[in-house]
Amino acid sequence: MSATETIAALGENVACRTEGPDRPPLFIHAREGAFARPEDAVDWVSAHRAVLDALILEHGGIVLRGFPLVTSEDFGAVMERFPAYTGSYQGGAAARRSVAKGVYEATQRTGDQTIPIHQEMFYLRDYPARIAFFAKQVAEQGGETIIADMRKVTSEMPASIRARLEAQGIQNIRNFAAKTGNTQETRLMDKRGWDFAFYTDSEDEVEAVCARRHLRPHWHADGSLTVFNQEQAFVAHPVTGENIYRGGVHIAHFYRGSYDNTGQAAELRAQQAFPSGAYLGDGSELPQDEDAAFQQVVDRFTYAWKWHDGDVMILDNLLTGHGRNPFTGARATEVALLD
Repeated sequence: MSATETIAALGENVACRTEGPDRPPLFIHAREGAFARPEDAVDWVSAHRAVLDALILEHGGIVLRGFPLVTSEDFGAVMERFPAYTGSYQGGAAARRSVAKGVYEATQRTGDQTIPIHQEMFYLRDYPARIAFFAKQVAEQGGETIIADMRKVTSEMPASIRARLEAQGIQNIRNFAAKTGNTQETRLMDKRGWDFAFYTDSEDEVEAVCARRHLRPHWHADGSLTVFNQEQAFVAHPVTGENIYRGGVHIAHFYRGSYDNTGQAAELRAQQAFPSGAYLGDGSELPQDEDAAFQQVVDRFTYAWKWHDGDVMILDNLLTGHGRNPFTGARATEVALLD
């Protein structure tokens, strides 16, 4: 089936467009009056699941716009039509709180902070095949969920960087504070208690999670925790077979503390025995010129657009990275992890 035929298979109740040639995502607009209730949208998604799957793969992601989706439960009902991610978020970078069945808050990071482009759970060997976002309430200014074409990032990566990554892989190091009993995210990522991140106050369970997720835990005398793991920098897509870069080496500046404009993050990192970051396999970082070149490639294939309340975006989590622009005013974005 050609690309035109695939889109035509969605039927006459929607119209499709992109914002540029070979540029993700594919926008799927509901025609005015086509869907009266959330249940109508759910039924439409269910009937066209196979076509939507193909379009997510082809375009790296889709945005459903203009559908009557308002509540977290509406979003969750649509997401139930896709297979859920069966792994847990234990040991994730930023623990998420559940807001409805299969639906979680996107992040607790404050609006002045940029979230750089990344693939969900890039620092773990097991990860969701897809991730979906729901714009429940768009920010007054900014706050766009940005995306990046990781196919293009991979193909345009400087040869010297690719050679280093292929030869060495990536070493991930992440730090957690001693358990706090608090489920509120702190401004400084590494001050999040390990009990929040691992959803348990049991050190034995943390050890078990680490073993299952190929992490090596290191407990410090003050009760804090560092976890290490070594991963390949390129992953074969399970459907297309394409080798795609998957990692956080390109956001070394973020780990150094650029996400926090108070300087506290950089100060905390300087105190760590094993500073958080995504390093080359031998523990080194890219030379400064290569680091800058890598960031430029990612920036070149990063895209943003004005979001609308009720938008739902579903991304292939390997082919398309995501992040967030800073914002002002109230904002509510939710996510679902999918396979």
